[in-house]
Amino acid sequence: MEIYIYSRKSKWTGRGESVENQVQMCLEYIKRNIPDSSNATIRVFEDEGYSGKNTKRPEFQNMMQEIRKGKCSFLVCYKLDRMGRNIIDIASMVEELNNLKVSFISIKENFDTSTPLGKTMLYIAGIFAQMEREQIAERVKDNMMLLARDGRWLGGNTPLGFQSEKEERILVGDKIKSSYKLAVNKQEMATVHFIFNEFLEKQSLVKVVEFFLKNDIRTKRGKEYTTVGIRDILINPVYCVGDEDAYDYFESLGCQMCFTREEATGKYGIIAYARTSSIAYSNQNNPPEEWIIALGKHQGQIKGKDFVKVQRLIEANSIKSNAFHKVRNEVALLSGLLYCTCGHAMRPKYYNVKQVTKDGERKFSYICPYKDKTHGEKCSVPNVPGNDLDAVVCEELFKYAKPDSQIGEMLKRLKKDLGNSGNDLLSEQDLLKQSIAEKEKKIDSFMEIISQSEHSPEFIAHIDEEVTRLSKECNALRKKLEDYGNGKNNIKTQVNQIDLITYELMSFEKNFNELSVRQKREYLKMLIEKVVWDGEKAHIFLSGNH
Repeated sequence: MEIYIYSRKSKWTGRGESVENQVQMCLEYIKRNIPDSSNATIRVFEDEGYSGKNTKRPEFQNMMQEIRKGKCSFLVCYKLDRMGRNIIDIASMVEELNNLKVSFISIKENFDTSTPLGKTMLYIAGIFAQMEREQIAERVKDNMMLLARDGRWLGGNTPLGFQSEKEERILVGDKIKSSYKLAVNKQEMATVHFIFNEFLEKQSLVKVVEFFLKNDIRTKRGKEYTTVGIRDILINPVYCVGDEDAYDYFESLGCQMCFTREEATGKYGIIAYARTSSIAYSNQNNPPEEWIIALGKHQGQIKGKDFVKVQRLIEANSIKSNAFHKVRNEVALLSGLLYCTCGHAMRPKYYNVKQVTKDGERKFSYICPYKDKTHGEKCSVPNVPGNDLDAVVCEELFKYAKPDSQIGEMLKRLKKDLGNSGNDLLSEQDLLKQSIAEKEKKIDSFMEIISQSEHSPEFIAHIDEEVTRLSKECNALRKKLEDYGNGKNNIKTQVNQIDLITYELMSFEKNFNELSVRQKREYLKMLIEKVVWDGEKAHIFLSGNH
């Protein structure tokens, strides 16, 4: 019998129901209330830092997969809302558990799903659990709105040009806490103003990045500026002055405004809450309708009119960029795999559409964008003819597919070694079978002796001990024999896999040439970790460091 315990705790809850405490209480309940639990196998599944709003939790999903294998008899949790707070999810889970003959126990509510009353009560409790989740979400939103109206900085990485400054000590419940606000860092803020002015003038993220790369100006964390990093600065509302233009813009997006148009005097900068949400610790952008826009306690830097103009330009550039990306890389095979020795990924640059190879492919070169953006001042590695490099790399890979290649010889040796190993297993299996037969023969002899005439209790006890010992030895040998059988099956499977790999290698070149450009790229990404161009030679690094 197997008994499963499930525990969960959300990242943000402040209760003392830690996953360890939940598990301990479940173990105590199992010991007291489930018959024969002392001989049961107990497995624990824990999800810490996951909300109960849905079932997208790794250990919950893993547990349900194990339950579907049919080994679990009881599923125990401390409280119903640990399983989830969505009534549909709970109802679906309970129905599946009933179909699988698994008893579900919630020790806090004392539910027994094997009875109609227990199932009904479970559904009712699930409804209340869902209501509680919705109320919690509403309270979190209300608290966020309250904090937003106060304009506090809630922590995290401070934006470029600002630093976090302790403002005052505030009373929260019976605890005294410190609140913070953003303060301007004049040296960093000069860079922010340059970025906004340069973008408004050049209307290009690439041009802004080119200037930083060319002059070796790096971020405050010592990294190179990128178009993504520049864009994140330009779209951050924290730099925007809280004036009427800003108010009208964010209101038009459907944001939740925490100040009125009359309060938008331009005295303070804007601070935005809930622009991203944490889903399993991976930040995702929220739609503007979920943003909470408030007046901060810091001084705004970019007038609302200019900030809005920047947003419009970025939106327009994004539309153009998406349209441009749809027709790129119709020939290049090493896109995303080829790197310059300076460390930057090289990209294809196509020649005139009339310039084609003898096979009719459009000609192109791979260039280093770092060299291109700095006009050769920071990198001088020559461009490389793309069609030729693609062909050379593929030819090099085809060599590995030859029967007499290093990989081909290795596969032959491996198959031979596995075959020898299989023969050894077979001989050991014979020995095990022989030993089991001998011990079973002795057991039969002992049983025959006992059945022939009466014997003293001491003699019978002695015979019984011998039979028990021999039986245990037989069982152990049978288990070992079964393991050998599995080993033989594994060897057979491995040999089949080697044959399949060998066949795929032998037909690799033929099959590869029949693929589309996109399919070839995906194939190459499975085989190659990267290719590095040093200006004269291409260095191929195979996946897995082969």
